Amino acid sequence: MAECGADRPDEQPRVPRLQRQPSRAENVQQGIALALSGGFAGALAKTVVAPLERIKLLNQAGQSTGTFSTMYKVVNNEGWRALWRGNSVNVIRMIPNKGVLLSCSDIYKDNIRSLQLGHFWTGAVSGGLAGGTAISLTYPLDLARTRMAGFLLAKGETTRYPTLVATISAIWRAEGVRGLFRGVGPTLAGSFPYEGIKFGTYGWLKQHDGGSGSSALQRTMWGALAATLAHVATYPNDTVRRRLQIQEGGGAQLRYSGAFDCFFKMLRQEGWRSLYAGLRVTIIRGVPNTGIQFCVYEACKDFIVAEERRRQL
Repeated sequence: MAECGADRPDEQPRVPRLQRQPSRAENVQQGIALALSGGFAGALAKTVVAPLERIKLLNQAGQSTGTFSTMYKVVNNEGWRALWRGNSVNVIRMIPNKGVLLSCSDIYKDNIRSLQLGHFWTGAVSGGLAGGTAISLTYPLDLARTRMAGFLLAKGETTRYPTLVATISAIWRAEGVRGLFRGVGPTLAGSFPYEGIKFGTYGWLKQHDGGSGSSALQRTMWGALAATLAHVATYPNDTVRRRLQIQEGGGAQLRYSGAFDCFFKMLRQEGWRSLYAGLRVTIIRGVPNTGIQFCVYEACKDFIVAEERRRQL
């Protein structure tokens, strides 16, 4: 009697069906889809937390202090819509910025995975490189958004940096091309540790909590925790770069000549606490902001990858 499970002589062995390799055009389409997903995730998250973002900028710029007192001043002087001042520029900036950041992080991760650095360092290196790439491509938009949202207007004043085009034109006329990149040095220097810690921590947490099987709530939590750690570790650099972005040139004597000058002047004149102005509201903002970004992007990516696999079958 033949043993159970033995192959029958008249049966041909089953050959596993090979998956079709995606073409270059399909790879490009997938990359564009991932970039758009990242941009959509970033724009949605920034719109949700825009009021907290403006309060943070005003605190960092030394225009005001405290969360609730700053919010009251903004609403009293400019109306409640002013809590979203600069958000339209931020959304425009987020689409290329977060699109490049999140999609490039995946691309860099795929290319350095063979180095076997471990989940944290793979995410940290790829995130840091992606952060530098995104900033290099979108920095003038970040500067314009900071100028638009970083000033507390007097009651009834509505003409200071009213639109994106007006802001960039004003900076160009008064400060030249260099003015559009004011503060880019510390921004790039800070993006590597910030994005590195954020992506490294998020990748490590996700991997140790089930990897791709993590729920949307878990992804939101891990993204928020990763962003909080990154903000605390790199916040003084963020404050310095915002101070450099907010100061206006155009013949006027600049308050700070560079990042180090700004850092030490703030220490001497305002104390070390000034370097952490707005940190509390930043942490509160970071929970929904980064959580939504990672959650929405991961959901879009899962859908895109699933559709790609379905087409290959």
